[in-house]
Amino acid sequence: MSTTGVVPSPEQIEEVVAEAALAPSIHDTQPWHWFAGTGRLELFTDPSLLLGAIDPDGRQLLISCGAALYHARLALRARDLLPAVTLLPDGPGYADLDMDLAGREPLATIRAGTARPPDTEERALIAATRSRITDRQPLRPAPVPATITAALTKAAEAEGCWLATLSAADVAALSVDSVWLGAMGRHTAADWTGAPITIGTHATTGTAGTPDAAGGTAPDAVGRRTGVPTPPAGLRRPTVVALGTDADRPVDRLAAGQAVARILLTATAHGAAARPVGHAEDIDAIRVRVRELLRSTGHVQMIFLVGYPLPGGRPVEPASRRPTAEILTIVD
Repeated sequence: MSTTGVVPSPEQIEEVVAEAALAPSIHDTQPWHWFAGTGRLELFTDPSLLLGAIDPDGRQLLISCGAALYHARLALRARDLLPAVTLLPDGPGYADLDMDLAGREPLATIRAGTARPPDTEERALIAATRSRITDRQPLRPAPVPATITAALTKAAEAEGCWLATLSAADVAALSVDSVWLGAMGRHTAADWTGAPITIGTHATTGTAGTPDAAGGTAPDAVGRRTGVPTPPAGLRRPTVVALGTDADRPVDRLAAGQAVARILLTATAHGAAARPVGHAEDIDAIRVRVRELLRSTGHVQMIFLVGYPLPGGRPVEPASRRPTAEILTIVD
């Protein structure tokens, strides 16, 4: 890597890569590897960390690597360096996905350019990288102010993506879907319907096919509900937003990953929390259903709950990170 009059030392390169490793990733696999050469820092996948059973086409792996790329960009900005990024430098947006996932072609090349201090927004995001952690504990049953959803939308759009807020009617429609409820994890169905009806490891009330307290019908034998519940008046929930891209090429998935990182950091910088919905990233049917509700022709890449932590929640320790020596090779 090089800039006009500035050549980062190997120690500085190691610092950038270590800070990039703070990025979120699919099931915390951290599936990336960096190569540093003269004037460049290249991002590759680590194919040994592809979770083929739940991510057969590597969509989430590419999103994870995109998140690491965004954190690397911020790490350079923290050092007053302006990164110039080329996505998929060896091919177009429809690059050879097999080569990308096998770690044989770079996903991105970064070259450091003009020296320029970070602006106010960048400084806030840089500070957020040191405090953001993945915390899946329930959020307060209240939406965030419009100013925060506007900031998250701006963050997504800055990375070439879009962000849509689901309406109360959209969320009510999702609340009859057992797959969605199962993906909610620690958020019970009461968060969405006002009734303690949950799926899987949670308690369930109501008799299959009969009206329940949520105003719809209880799950049938295969976990489906036959009516959309009417939430009780005044029911409040965290905000639900969907991140999407217009296409679903490798380059779009990398852009989505950068947007994921920027959204999470933007929420942290505003004192809020944005949390990916359980296993929605694993299950295509959930993202397709959300796309239908949004009447979108694009591709939903991630779904977030946005809100504020409940008081009295237990402290969450940051996830351990792979050693820098394991994810960085300095080639010359």
